[in-house]
Amino acid sequence: MAAASVPVQDGDTAGQDDTSQSSGGLLDYARRVAAEHHARHGRPITRDTLRARLGVSNQLATDLLRQLRNIPDPA
Repeated sequence: MAAASVPVQDGDTAGQDDTSQSSGGLLDYARRVAAEHHARHGRPITRDTLRARLGVSNQLATDLLRQLRNIPDPA
């Protein structure tokens, strides 16, 4: 019975790894969208605008903005 619970935990961990890898691409896209918004409007993108442009949840848009503000633009 203990062996049955181990694969479930491995599956959960693998799902988290996949999310981390795919969120890197999403973060890059969010960075481009935010930069485009700033260039066009002269002010930082809001969470709601980012959410609408990416089609993601409020929480994910908040998390992405937090990461964008804490990580400097790549040179």
